[in-house]
Amino acid sequence: MTEPYRDEVGQQPLARAVLAKLAATRNADDAVGSFARAVLNGDASLRTAAAHSWHGQALGPAFDQALKTLRELPADERDAIERQAQRIRDHGDADIVNEAISGNGTEEDQ
Repeated sequence: MTEPYRDEVGQQPLARAVLAKLAATRNADDAVGSFARAVLNGDASLRTAAAHSWHGQALGPAFDQALKTLRELPADERDAIERQAQRIRDHGDADIVNEAISGNGTEEDQ
């Protein structure tokens, strides 16, 4: 049996929270969801999964759309997202990551 792919960035709590959210919210036939599941399952590193043509072609437009959506959010919502991301980076514990995945935040973030 081969060792699953592990890369430093893909193991960071914030990256894993984002990947888990993508995997949970995208259909099985969605390239971005497939990308996220491949990394989370250890089937590929972030770099290897992104290099796959199907994944790579979908990541650019998805990233552009995410940035556009973020820019259009009111400042208080962007600030709440940044606070949640910082908590995940700082603590990385399962409860905070699960909050990010479920879309729930603390009262402080809402």
